[in-house]
Amino acid sequence: MRKTYDELIEFVTTPAFKAIHQELMMLDPRERPAYVARVLMQPDELARRGVTVPDGILIQRSSFGDRRPTLYAVKKYLPEKYHAAWENVNLTFDNEYRDTEVPREAELAWRPPLPVTFQNELIERGIDLQAAPSDLIPQSPVDTP
Repeated sequence: MRKTYDELIEFVTTPAFKAIHQELMMLDPRERPAYVARVLMQPDELARRGVTVPDGILIQRSSFGDRRPTLYAVKKYLPEKYHAAWENVNLTFDNEYRDTEVPREAELAWRPPLPVTFQNELIERGIDLQAAPSDLIPQSPVDTP
């Protein structure tokens, strides 16, 4: 796991990737999901900006049961021989939020995740993710390119 995390960290700390992330974070928080879809989820756009995603590393949009306003994650699967203990590692990049806005109680932190596209629509509209029902639109909690 440590070796794979090092690979992820090496990738996200390249000057080209850091420039994209900094551009993202300069935007209004409501505009960030659209930027992720327009730039980070588009291999051609990443390449145009000088980002080469190493083999095996994925950039995904995702959501979690604790309703953190997640913008994207950078992920890599571990070798299969480790899957009995752990399948993948990731670095998750969230929109701005106050720590007190994310529940820590088990019954709220472990809810089914909101569908990614629905979560992003709520963020774009400035709607509180914590108040949204979990069962509105069935969809996978991970959105891969």
